[in-house]
Amino acid sequence: MLHYFDLTLQGILIYQYHDKTVFYYHTISSMTTRAELADILFPDTTETVESLLQKYPERAGNPTVTRFAPSPTGFLHLWGLFSAFISRKYANQKSGLTFLRIEDTDQKREVEGATELLILALKKFGITFAEGPIGENGQEIWNYWPYTQSQRADIYRVFAKKLVAEGLAYPCRMTEEELNATREMQMAAKIIPGIYWKYSQRRDKTPDQLLGKFNQENQTFPVLRFRSPGDTSKKIVFEDLIRGKIAMIDNYNDIVIIKGDGLPTYHFAHLVDDTLMRTTTVSRGEEWLTSVPLHLQLFAAFGFKAPEYAHFSAICKLEDWKKRKLSKRKDPEANVEYFFQEGYAPEAVLQYLLTLADSSYEDWQKENPDSSFLDFQFSLEKMNVAGPLFDFVKIQNINNNYLSLLSTAELYAQGLGRAEKYSPELADLMKKYPDYTQQALNIERHTEKDPKRFTLYTDISKNILFFYDEERENLKTQKPDFPENIPLETRKAFAQEYAENFDLSWDVLTWFDQLKEIWKKYGFAANNAEFKQWGFIWKVWDLAMFLRIQLCWAKQTPDLFSVMKVMGRERVVSRLTDI
Repeated sequence: MLHYFDLTLQGILIYQYHDKTVFYYHTISSMTTRAELADILFPDTTETVESLLQKYPERAGNPTVTRFAPSPTGFLHLWGLFSAFISRKYANQKSGLTFLRIEDTDQKREVEGATELLILALKKFGITFAEGPIGENGQEIWNYWPYTQSQRADIYRVFAKKLVAEGLAYPCRMTEEELNATREMQMAAKIIPGIYWKYSQRRDKTPDQLLGKFNQENQTFPVLRFRSPGDTSKKIVFEDLIRGKIAMIDNYNDIVIIKGDGLPTYHFAHLVDDTLMRTTTVSRGEEWLTSVPLHLQLFAAFGFKAPEYAHFSAICKLEDWKKRKLSKRKDPEANVEYFFQEGYAPEAVLQYLLTLADSSYEDWQKENPDSSFLDFQFSLEKMNVAGPLFDFVKIQNINNNYLSLLSTAELYAQGLGRAEKYSPELADLMKKYPDYTQQALNIERHTEKDPKRFTLYTDISKNILFFYDEERENLKTQKPDFPENIPLETRKAFAQEYAENFDLSWDVLTWFDQLKEIWKKYGFAANNAEFKQWGFIWKVWDLAMFLRIQLCWAKQTPDLFSVMKVMGRERVVSRLTDI
């Protein structure tokens, strides 16, 4: 807790921060009070911190409240999806809520339409929010609005004004040249770089001195710096929900809290927004871990309780045997749209992210095969603090297992939904022949020999496109070569006789026995032993490959007899005799 005392007559400013007391001595000769300075800097700000706390009261029942707070600077990153999913799941496990806040104070980096794309991408994964700019056309939903930081400038000024009035913040007009010169001097002298103590040109100025400078250079608003009570000789100890107890050097820098454009830095916006929106748990990237001492100072300056912190490690991958963060520029999988394009199910991607969040999920899933992955109760304490590695093999296995458990009707519906966006020609065929398509999809599924041939939704095209006669001419031009050792005349004669004699009402063994009898007439060995012993011209596998290519225009297909049964006699005969 930070307490402030003003002993004007003695010329002493006293900060009491946790268990330490910091004294600042200077001569008080100002005719202007700090409160008057605050009024001059913020002449139109009439609300108070107290009135805002009443306007945005504690939530009924004091629920666990988390948030997802992206910057609208581009596509939804896989780590962003991970953060949103885990934050919401944590709140749900505690019967709480999660809201969406758009952190757009760095307006130079903002990408037009990025907010809408972020919300849409999250919806595809089934991730929605209780509050935020989530209504039609970005309408703000619920009582703690606005949820877009650029619309909250008036609110930030109220908090900033209070800090100035209490001597805990000051206007600063150090130029870029002055900042660089200070840093160079500090580096040369091996002094910790930053704007603090005597290295700040404005820190200990009187209100009149600060005001005089402001009046002389008032074309633009000066930046506002927080007057840190920190001491580099002390450490701050705090508890992280993922990393446990952490001790860090206290913040000493007088960081900028309001920029020249009047908008806050992340640090100040975090204090104001998470206080007024009554956030109880802040989950964010590990890059913000070093900022916790500063954030604790800011909350203490107002006498506010800081939220609990959970700092996630970045998702990584190996490059040249070195670990690095998943990169927006280098790695297509960093963009969540990649998973839709490649044919991953959103549910499978989320299951994979659960394995990154809590390694015990896989064992739980095996023990509870009929339960939804959303029923899994993960633990923040089990999260990987070293940066989990992205694993293509694992996510594909999870996707394969997910698709294999779907009913054929569900597989059809989900596959059609994806095809409508990424393969419209296939979608048209699936809609034209729904029953036929589902029969094709259903081959060998949910059987003892189930090959689980659908690893990705893109495998649907590979496995069923040849069933459609509309694709006949196109696929014929792409079909692989027949076995070279089977002459054209032999292929024609066999195909003709076979077309006249096969019966799809037989069981698979009868069908195969009948096929072997015809094979022998044309010099095909029924098995390898016959091939070696009696000197047959061709192996059984040669003929099987000929049939597969002739009927399906591909070397790899599901079980051939099952394929023929789905196709029906008329279609099979037509293809057999089309040589």
